[in-house]
Amino acid sequence: MLTAEVALKELAICRRLPYKGAMEAAFDRAEVSLREVEVRPARADERRRWDALMAAHHYLGFRQFAGRGLRHVAVWRGHWLALVGWQSGAFKCAPRDRWLGWHRSVQFRRLHLIGNNTRFLILPEALGMRNLASRTLGLSLRRLSADWRAAHGHALELAETFVDPLRYWGGCYDASNWTRLGSTRGFARHNGAYTDPHSTPKVMFVRPLRRDAAARLADPVDRAEWSCRATPVRYAGTELASLRDLFAAMPDCRRGQGRKHGLATVLSICALARLAGQLGPVATERFARGLDQRELRVLGAWRDADGRWTAPSDSTFCRVLADTDPDALADVLRQWAAPRFAESSDLPALAADGKRIRGANRHAADGARFETATLVTHGGRPLASRCCRDEGGETAAVRALLDDVDLRGCVLTLDALHACADTERAIVDIHGADYMFDVKANCPDTFALLETVDWDAPAVRRHADGPAKGHGRVETRSIAARDLLPGALASFAHARQAFRVIRERTVVKTGATSTETAYGITSVDAGRAGPDRLLAWNRGHWQVENGNHHRRDATLGEDASRIRARHGPSNNATLNNIALAVVFHRGFRHVPEANLHFMMRRRDALDAILDPD
Repeated sequence: MLTAEVALKELAICRRLPYKGAMEAAFDRAEVSLREVEVRPARADERRRWDALMAAHHYLGFRQFAGRGLRHVAVWRGHWLALVGWQSGAFKCAPRDRWLGWHRSVQFRRLHLIGNNTRFLILPEALGMRNLASRTLGLSLRRLSADWRAAHGHALELAETFVDPLRYWGGCYDASNWTRLGSTRGFARHNGAYTDPHSTPKVMFVRPLRRDAAARLADPVDRAEWSCRATPVRYAGTELASLRDLFAAMPDCRRGQGRKHGLATVLSICALARLAGQLGPVATERFARGLDQRELRVLGAWRDADGRWTAPSDSTFCRVLADTDPDALADVLRQWAAPRFAESSDLPALAADGKRIRGANRHAADGARFETATLVTHGGRPLASRCCRDEGGETAAVRALLDDVDLRGCVLTLDALHACADTERAIVDIHGADYMFDVKANCPDTFALLETVDWDAPAVRRHADGPAKGHGRVETRSIAARDLLPGALASFAHARQAFRVIRERTVVKTGATSTETAYGITSVDAGRAGPDRLLAWNRGHWQVENGNHHRRDATLGEDASRIRARHGPSNNATLNNIALAVVFHRGFRHVPEANLHFMMRRRDALDAILDPD
């Protein structure tokens, strides 16, 4: 049986942690005085160690927080004794919601004011120390709200947690004056709904962080200090990191044995090969063997006994794509692309949508899905992406994208799959952005209402685009828009305009005509966006299909790729998005043109990978 120490050692090796630093030095527990124990947030350079210890010793393991998170450490004279993890409150929980008595209309707006104690761990070196758990929990609660404010810009009103009664009875929470609210019903959340039953209902505890917390949370009037809208981030030139530096900061999940080439070197060569139009591990190996000694040296390649810099083999590229954490690689795209995003418009428009990797899914095992959700500008530039591992996980992945990019002041266009009240509240209430939704029959009440609107009334504003010819057809688009009173749509509290788009197409060769009618809503009022702008946003949303998905399929061969192993398809898709982000950042409008340029001028390709600018 794998012991906790062995598991931690292997995890430290996998994440490239110094093992000697991952374990605590021996100390005499008899000398520990609880009065000297302190709780503080984990520093940035301690987060990987915190994550490794939690993953190795906690029975639930640990990968990352869902949404906002905070890591606390209990320390005695430099020794780590316990770890406490906090994240945003649970989406729904009947005992808590009954206890608070808040209305459903304010529930979503207040979830960010609740901290969920999702992980609590006494480290093996401190097991058996009397009263350490309640002391640690009490100290963590005292500073929780202030630390959360420092990390996320707002204070917390309430703390909550769930205890598995088959493992623990929750004595430390009773000792810290938490209130038992009862047991949950035993349903897990799946695809936005609590429909997956499990056999272990949890006992729920809550602890107000101020005396009137329950009354404040149930009050229908919002308070200014509760705002958690993102603060615009200004990126100076010195803060921009190169792609290679971001690759170097990723955890290397390969085995330590035989690891000659660093992860940053392998991923940098993969990105260079894609810029030059060389796709797949075999083509990447041929490209790498064509690099000269100076280029291999600056990329950090392995040096053999004869002093020559050598390129990785195709099997190395395959292993890296298969074993690399796809979320870590997606973070590289976000960290590189988002700071470089700039729009001259006062309301920059972004589009988000999901894409299934067809070639990988045709040969995937039963139940396995390879999908990605991508956030792009209406110019087609990728800003962030997330992997969807479950059927129907596109909606959750798109909501996760909202936390990856500063959306304040932007308009997010989404298709009808994402038109729901929860996504609307996340965009407007939490992230301070606006939205434009297509509306179809999956929102039957709203769709039926829009169909019955009198679109010929005098109050309706209209705009039409002249005939546009392309792809063997002539298309004319027209839009009719009208204002919506607040609360006019029961499911969409922030909707301010409704619109109808009519597309008339004529096939040039045959003369056949067709007409398509589409409906939608937006939170942008008429004073900020007239019908001409709404029509431009409606058409610009297709950049996520034509500018991103089609380029990845037709030019970068994503669907035809034969990469199948483990995380390979997901990482291949993210590398394609990284390549597209570099192409757009370098001023190219067409990917084949960029491929030819970077193939002929490899120095420009190296500059794109190695230079922060």
